[in-house]
Amino acid sequence: MKARSVLLASSLDELRGLGSYLEIKNSLEKEIDNKLGVRGWKSLFHKIQFIKESVLTNKIIITKMDQGKSFKESKSDISKALGINLTAKGWEDFNRKINLIISVFYSESFDPYSYYEKTKLKKFKDSSKLEGIDIELSDKSASLESVLEKYKR
Repeated sequence: MKARSVLLASSLDELRGLGSYLEIKNSLEKEIDNKLGVRGWKSLFHKIQFIKESVLTNKIIITKMDQGKSFKESKSDISKALGINLTAKGWEDFNRKINLIISVFYSESFDPYSYYEKTKLKKFKDSSKLEGIDIELSDKSASLESVLEKYKR
């Protein structure tokens, strides 16, 4: 079971419809490599919502929280912010778990326009190959119009 489908559940009934309690709980704990500390459907649902909200609002703070503090203080502060008891044996393990939690619980909304802007030059280059035109895009600041002007027939 993927965590994404669990995180999209907007109600307790939707969460229950995704599978058994243990299956959902164990799958989430496996993905973040940490125990959630929940007992029952309600606490699982509320913990998921709390962590999602906490990661969404405090993502930058969570990633920068360890600077200038001891390992124990950082672990305690982030555990409080996320609402779960992080179990890490060192800085490397601690940072890995924070990154796992952020990657699982942080979701940005998909913006089709920004995706198009990021991929249009590559897609144009790839489609030009189908026409037998090999385009070099060594300059990242090259606009689509300048490329069209250069290869105009």
